[in-house]
Formats: sequence, C-alpha cells, structure tokens
Amino acid sequence: MANLKLIKYFNQQYSKQSPIGAETKLFALNESFDSDRIQKSLPDSLAKFGTDYTKYFDLGLEADVTLLFIDVCDFSTRLSHLEGEAIADFFHAYYDIVIPIIYRYGGEIDKIIGDGIICVFGAPYIDGDAEDLINKANNCAKVIIQTTKETEFSSKVAMHFGAINYFKNKSGLYTEFTMIGKPLTELFRLESISFNDRINYYSGTKVKDYYEMLTSKSTRTDAISGKHWKHGQYKMPELKGVDFAFYNSIRLEKDS
Repeated sequence: MANLKLIKYFNQQYSKQSPIGAETKLFALNESFDSDRIQKSLPDSLAKFGTDYTKYFDLGLEADVTLLFIDVCDFSTRLSHLEGEAIADFFHAYYDIVIPIIYRYGGEIDKIIGDGIICVFGAPYIDGDAEDLINKANNCAKVIIQTTKETEFSSKVAMHFGAINYFKNKSGLYTEFTMIGKPLTELFRLESISFNDRINYYSGTKVKDYYEMLTSKSTRTDAISGKHWKHGQYKMPELKGVDFAFYNSIRLEKDS
C-alpha cells in the first residue's frame, strides 16, 4: 500500500521536502462518512500536489520504478529476545539510520512490513529514466549496507525494476493505494532468498544491465562508498510467480 498518511508522517519526521509532506491536511474521514464526499476528497487533495500525483494515484497511469525491499538480517532469530518497548526502541533507532539515507537519494517509503521497508524510486515522487532511477537506488542500497554492516542493524536489500500501477482502494481507506504489478510480486520472492549484507537482484533485468555497465568501467572502486564490491550469480530455486533462472548479489570486499 502507498499510504499517504504514512508518507506524510515520515516526510515530516525526517524533514523531507515534498508536496505530501508539506500538505497540512489530507483527508478528514472522521468528519463525514458520506461516500460522495469521501470520493471527491481524494482527487481534490491530490490536485493540491500537482498533476504528476493525480495522474498516477487517481488515474492509475503506469509507472516505471525501481523498488527496494530493505530489512534487518535475521531479525526474528537474532533479536528474538527483544520485547515490547525494546522492539519499538530498536525500530525507532533503525529508522533514524535508514530512512534519511532513502530520502537522501530520492526514494519514498511505500510501506513498512514488520522489520522490512519497501521504498520506491520513480514516479510520481521523482523523475528519471531507468538507469537514473536504478543508480539512485543502488547508491542508497550501498550506503545502507555499508552503514549497518557489523552492527545490530545489519541489513539486506532486494532490488528490482519494472512497471507498476497505483490502484485506489475502494474499501473505505481512501488514503491508501495498492501498488500492483508483477515486479512487486517478484520483489517479495527475491527478498525471501536474499543474502545478508548484500544487494540482491535478478539476472536478465535492467538492474543486471546497470551493474554490468558499472563493472565494465576501469575502476572497481565504487564512487559513492569508496569500497570494492564483489558480484556473484546463483541459480534460482523454484519460486511461484518468478520466471528468472538466476539471481545475483553484490557484497562489500575489504576496504580499498
């Protein structure tokens, strides 16, 4: 779900400049449950953000985006001793590290699922072609891996690129939009087999093309992290809804 209230909260909490974060009032659902008024409130509110938001959220225009699924390595087993406030404190500290990095590179938080964060690089939040959006996501993912590695917040990242749609939820939660499309299903499947402390992606995709372009350059040192990254390829296990034969990962090598 692209929850506009969640996006607004994180935008304001971490001082991200965006039309949603700057908006002071999204939807006053508690004022009236008249279905006509609620339906009208959605396009009216989105119109304040501009036509880019309206055409993707309200009209359902297809968007090419890069998706990241970021989550804590082995959270359920490694940190199973945490309870109650300790869990809340852990995630507040985790968000304080990871979310500013996502925002630094132009990403937007789409959903929080347990210890995982799904973020989007693309319309309607930022413009760019496939290479530009993948590059922003790559830089973001590398900084997250490097920053959290060998800490209690060590993370893994699944990255994918493709066409999605934002579909308006008719159930009454009019601040939520379902992000639909095969790339999202494939992202969830990829996360389930992702290696810890690595960026993981499918072979035969634009993400793979991007990394092949990077590795063809003369230097192996990454310009953003200043580190060496080692690439590996692995045979895909059988996963429902996934047609790829191989997937890849990159991990930090020793300091350059």
